[in-house]
Amino acid sequence: MIIPAALSFALFFVEIHGFHRKWKLNFKPFNCASCLASWVALGLFFLPDWVAEVTLVMFASGVLAPLLKLFLDKYYKWATK
Repeated sequence: MIIPAALSFALFFVEIHGFHRKWKLNFKPFNCASCLASWVALGLFFLPDWVAEVTLVMFASGVLAPLLKLFLDKYYKWATK
């Protein structure tokens, strides 16, 4: 549970929204998805289990929504040819 939660948080934070640039945190570990995922995983390890579950639900949906939208857009273009 911790690993997917940390990965989804880091991808959402760094790659999808680029919060590290908006919040002027453009240095490691905040501008590196793998570095941030490692530190978030360490933090989630010491927190109660429900924190990792909430993190996973919130940020995995935030990562999967744009991917699903991209897939549906490409499928729509393909299907309407």
